[in-house]
Amino acid sequence: MAQPRAINMENALFKEFYGSGSDQSLVNAKTPLASILMKNKNVEFVGKQFVQPVRFGSAVGLGYRASGANLPQPKSAPRDQAVFPAKRAYATAEYEREAIVASRNDRGAFAKVTVDEVEAVLEGFNLHMIERALFGDSSGKLGAVLTLDSGAGTEASPWVVTMSTTGILAPKFKKRYFPRGAKMDFYPAGGVYQLTVSIASMSATTLSLVLVSTGNAASPAAADIIYWEGNKDGEVVGLKQIAPVAAGTLYGISQTTNPEFKGFVNDLSGATLAYDDLNDIISDLEDELGASPNLAVCSHNTKAAIKSQAEEHKRYSVAEIKSSDVKIGFKGIELLGDEGPFPLISSQMCDEDEIYFLNTKYMQMVMRQDFGWFDDDGTILLRDTNKDVYNARYGGYFELFCSKPNSVARLRNFVV
Repeated sequence: MAQPRAINMENALFKEFYGSGSDQSLVNAKTPLASILMKNKNVEFVGKQFVQPVRFGSAVGLGYRASGANLPQPKSAPRDQAVFPAKRAYATAEYEREAIVASRNDRGAFAKVTVDEVEAVLEGFNLHMIERALFGDSSGKLGAVLTLDSGAGTEASPWVVTMSTTGILAPKFKKRYFPRGAKMDFYPAGGVYQLTVSIASMSATTLSLVLVSTGNAASPAAADIIYWEGNKDGEVVGLKQIAPVAAGTLYGISQTTNPEFKGFVNDLSGATLAYDDLNDIISDLEDELGASPNLAVCSHNTKAAIKSQAEEHKRYSVAEIKSSDVKIGFKGIELLGDEGPFPLISSQMCDEDEIYFLNTKYMQMVMRQDFGWFDDDGTILLRDTNKDVYNARYGGYFELFCSKPNSVARLRNFVV
């Protein structure tokens, strides 16, 4: 267990160099969606739950009347309350005690000892706990096992599993979701904990796994679903939950009872993506809301394929995304809506066969505080009583809130 220790010089230097971490954490070309949405943030989330009134449509106490006739009876628009707690996301960094103590009186040496791990922690947190999760459905599913091919689950003989590329039980396998050394939990489709593994290596279709701890199974099995350790059903709301294939519950509100609280989904059933498919879904959004999307996001491969289509309609630019307090830009191509052009940008964490269209003014990161290094007791670096190391904790408590889910459209299941 890590305990605080009075290492004032080390903590002062850590705070001086890295601050809260929020300034450098998300404005990153590797995490474009997270960077854009973090510019629309509300850090006034207090209490156990966030409660936000939502309105479905307009009032309907309307009507033409002849002279002298009674006015229409007032009828308010249907309303409900979105209710949700903050999700808790964490990252940890570890440093050898000897290196930290030896460098505490030398600013340059301290920076050299600590900077690489700080950057690695922030990159991993931003990529896997925020950017990837924003494209998910809050379940945390990363992929599903197709077959167990070989191995004993040891470092000398790791399990080799072929991952599913069909996306029936979980997202289609992408090796970028499984960084080497990460701990992953395995569950069957029914949801009973099976085992925890460490990722030894990955290829285009397989993972090599080393056993960390066992649960209800001695080895991976076909149809097992993989999650980051501890993340099952605990991630933030993502675009797949806002615009699901099948209506569910969002912020405690039924999307079946209130279909306006669900985004559009257009499934192309394995067809080749065409430029007209983009125009059609933009028109669907404009017809529903009377407003255009201001952002589209897809994978790098999908954006490359779109570049090669409709050459005469393309414009390349550094697309500026407006938010409540700032503009930030990412290189992209422009699509055209009724209100003018808007950018299509790419994220490595978006599925290859999906494109999302949204209006960022309806999206808000609701936070208890900015992401940062935890120093509530006045100390960032904590000594581990069982090892000769210090560790630091980074993270925050937050949720993605979309006030108009029908402003989101999802084009899926295509080939490029």
